[in-house]
Amino acid sequence: AFSTLLYGESTSEAISTTQNGASSRSNKKDKTYEYFLAGQNDDKKGQQAANLRKRMTAIGKFSLRSQTDSNPSQPTFFLALSNHTRDKSVTKDPTMTASEFRETWYRKNMHRKHPRFHSKVSSCGDFFEPVNYYNSKYSEGVVDTYDSHVSETLHMNVYRQDLKNRIETFLTDVMDVTEKLWEVQISSGDVGTSGGISHKRSQELWKETQELQPTTSGSGSGSGTGTETIPKETIMLFRSHHSLADAVSIVAALGDLLDEAEEIKEKIKCHLDRQKKKIQKCSTLQKLWKFIKSFMWFLFGSIQAIMRHGYLILTTPRNPFLDVQELSNSGGHCVNMNSAGCGRSISWCDVAPVDEAKRVAKTIGGPKTTVNDVFVSCVTAAVAKQLAQHRRCHKTSCDTKTRSTVHKYNTINVVIPAHLAGGILPPGREIGNLIGAFVAKVPGELDERVSPTDRLKMVHKSLVTVKGSPASILSYMFAKFASNYLPEPLAKTLFLKSNANAAVAITNSKGYEQKVHINGRTVENMAGFYPLPPGLPIGVVVQSYGNTISLSVTAEKWAVPDADIFLDWILEEYRLLYAEACAMS
Repeated sequence: AFSTLLYGESTSEAISTTQNGASSRSNKKDKTYEYFLAGQNDDKKGQQAANLRKRMTAIGKFSLRSQTDSNPSQPTFFLALSNHTRDKSVTKDPTMTASEFRETWYRKNMHRKHPRFHSKVSSCGDFFEPVNYYNSKYSEGVVDTYDSHVSETLHMNVYRQDLKNRIETFLTDVMDVTEKLWEVQISSGDVGTSGGISHKRSQELWKETQELQPTTSGSGSGSGTGTETIPKETIMLFRSHHSLADAVSIVAALGDLLDEAEEIKEKIKCHLDRQKKKIQKCSTLQKLWKFIKSFMWFLFGSIQAIMRHGYLILTTPRNPFLDVQELSNSGGHCVNMNSAGCGRSISWCDVAPVDEAKRVAKTIGGPKTTVNDVFVSCVTAAVAKQLAQHRRCHKTSCDTKTRSTVHKYNTINVVIPAHLAGGILPPGREIGNLIGAFVAKVPGELDERVSPTDRLKMVHKSLVTVKGSPASILSYMFAKFASNYLPEPLAKTLFLKSNANAAVAITNSKGYEQKVHINGRTVENMAGFYPLPPGLPIGVVVQSYGNTISLSVTAEKWAVPDADIFLDWILEEYRLLYAEACAMS
């Protein structure tokens, strides 16, 4: 019933500008469209080429309006590849190069499947238009953006730290959207040097490579031939602007580069076909009853969601980390946070198998408790410890003149972003922005006698009602309305207020259940990093890939000076939950 709402307008207004400056408008179905460069003739002599522009989505424009210089809306993620194949052999070419990425991009027809990748934002900020590069080698009349979007750089030398610095740069350096909307850095080296692949998995890859080494016949010691094969890794670090698409859609679209792309598409198509057949089997009365139930759910659920959100805004007049920011600005802190500037604290790690986390959730919280509930509980426990550490640090500060202090908050608000299409990109659907969000009040700094199990049950109780409401859809609708009809200063103010002074944003991204491959190379790890919007000091991504749950933390350095410590607190809370679940089973 809400498919048109979720996927945006069914038509898009295209503006075609010819060489003589004349323009024409036409309404076209929202499907793949071709770009031609103004002033560039094709093989047919004398034929005029037109510059076809496409109107931006409302959410795309909203992301441009709501970002600031210190909080650009640029989702960032990396893929870590090894030269091991699915049959545990090694590839002929150990690393991915920029030229190979280019060849794969065009061989997989990415320029035709997702033409928005070959666009930029017009100077007026309301349209997508083609970038000013042209290449006729791979496809006649199609823009070639390779040289401006893909770069090859030196691999990391300092374990994890170099990769952290590059991720921080991608998150904080403002991208010029009038030049490009995405970019990728590719670097290659020995497995385990960057930290993109976990230490445990890196050791396994080294061991597997040694087992594949040829041995010299007749050598009693079993020594090698002298040409030892070293396992290699390739880090592909991506970033895109939110005006291009949301991060989930970007990752789904890049799935077309995978060796398993057709298999994944077929699974999605079968799933959608089953849903369609299930609807078709319903009688007219059943369809009418479902529509009435959906309408009533949306109507009354919207009223409740608006009242609940208004209550959160009224009862949370201050962000808990605002105390910390004021202390760091006034110098009343034992550590001068201003020395860190406006950078980001970055960390990531693997946590546990998906089945284990599900077992913990069901054992402690019951059949309706989800993995997301478990990690929201763990993250809020880490937020409480971070605030307590700031408070202790302030009390031991040599500066006793300041009257400010870090107050204790028994409850905090969290923002939970949600993808309105369930995290999938249907075959034939172009990338776009389908992100909503809701805010919930969850436990903050609790008494020491409160166990992790009790915290999880309280978190689940807080989230279950909001998750079943149309709050995410309403936030999506509000963003569209603000972008289309409200003045930019007012839209920015409302966006800043809409998070209800939340302390942290926690998003859940479900990846592929089995490891996938690009040109035979195994994608060993995927990690996404939350682009902090204005007013939100911490972002955590809970993601699953290859039947393993991993976490990433992105935070303002004045709020979380060391993201590795913050991540350790999350893991500590999870280990306590796991121990309590084992004791209960």
